[in-house]
Amino acid sequence: MKLNSLDFLIKENDYVTSHFKNNPLKNYKKILIIGASGLVGLNILATLINFTRKFNSDLSIHCISKSKSLEKFLKTINRKNLSFFNIDITKKKLHQKYDLIIFCAGYSSPHTFTRDKNTLLVPSVGLNNTFQNLKKNGKLIYFSSSEVYNGLESNFTEKKSGDTNFDDARATYINGKKFGETLSYNKIKEGYSVLILRLSLAYGPGAGVDDKRVLNDFILKALKNDKIKMLDQGHNIRKYIFISDVIIYLFKLISKNKIGAFNISGKSKTSILDLAKMISERTNANLILPKKNQPIPGAPKIVNISIKKLNKVYKLNLLNFKDGLDKTIKWYKFLLKK
Repeated sequence: MKLNSLDFLIKENDYVTSHFKNNPLKNYKKILIIGASGLVGLNILATLINFTRKFNSDLSIHCISKSKSLEKFLKTINRKNLSFFNIDITKKKLHQKYDLIIFCAGYSSPHTFTRDKNTLLVPSVGLNNTFQNLKKNGKLIYFSSSEVYNGLESNFTEKKSGDTNFDDARATYINGKKFGETLSYNKIKEGYSVLILRLSLAYGPGAGVDDKRVLNDFILKALKNDKIKMLDQGHNIRKYIFISDVIIYLFKLISKNKIGAFNISGKSKTSILDLAKMISERTNANLILPKKNQPIPGAPKIVNISIKKLNKVYKLNLLNFKDGLDKTIKWYKFLLKK
C-alpha cells in the first residue's frame, strides 16, 4: 500500500458522507477496526475520519493491521484519538473494551485464502478473542461472505446457507466464515448486539496491488502489461457492488441498530467475459481468450444473492457499475504511479 493511499480515499469519500445528515455513530465513543488495511477496512477508516470532521465528534478510533505503510501514514494525521496496533489477533489480545468493533479481517482473494491456514484461524480464534474486547452493551460487526451460499443453486437469502465438502478448494474460507457466523449467533443469544454482513464481490479504491480477485487482477494486467489474458471463456456470472455503497449500507444498518445477517450485493449481473471487455475498452488493453480452459478451482458459476431484506431497511441508488470501474481504474493508476 502506498503511504498516502488513505489520504486518496479520504478525499474521495464525500459520496459516502453525503448520505448522512446526522451522525450515525452518536451512540459510540470508542471504535476498533480489525483488518484496517484491506479494501473494506481502509474505506471504513477513511469514512470514520470524515465523520469526525463533518460532525465535529471526538470519536476514538483504534486500528489493527499488519500494514506498516498504514501505520506510518496514521502518524502523519494530527489526531490524538487515532491509534494503531500491529498484532496477530489469533495469538495476542488487546486489554481494552470498545463500544463498537468492526471485524473485517481475513483474506478475500482465492489466490491467498486457498493456501493460508489463517483463513480458518482469523474468523474462529481471532473473532473469539475479539468478543472479549466488546462492552456488554456494545456492538460488533462481522463481515462474512456470500461464499456461505456455496452449494446452493438459487434463492440466496439470509435464511439459508450452502453445503461445502471439506476437501473443496475453497472449504477453509467458506467454513471459516460459517464458523464466525455461528459464533456471532451464539453471542446474540447471550444478549450481545451483533450484525453479520454477507458481502458479495465488493470492488473499488482501497484494494491492493497484490489483490488477485478477478476484477482487480484484470485491471492490473491491463495497466501493467497492456493485455488481459483470461483463464477460461468467462461464462460465470457475478453481481458486483462498489465499496462506497457497502460502507453506506454498513453505517445505515448501524444507525438503525440492526442485528443478525444481511446480504449486501449489487443489482446488475455481469459475466466475467463482459467484465474483461469493459476493462479492456477503458484501458486499451488486448483481450486474450484461452485455447484451453484453466478455471480457478471451486469458483461458483453464479453469485446472485437477494438484498430484499436489506432494501426494507434502506434502499440505496447504487453507483453505476461502469462508473465504479472508472473510479477503480483511477485508483490503480494512482497506486502504480512512480
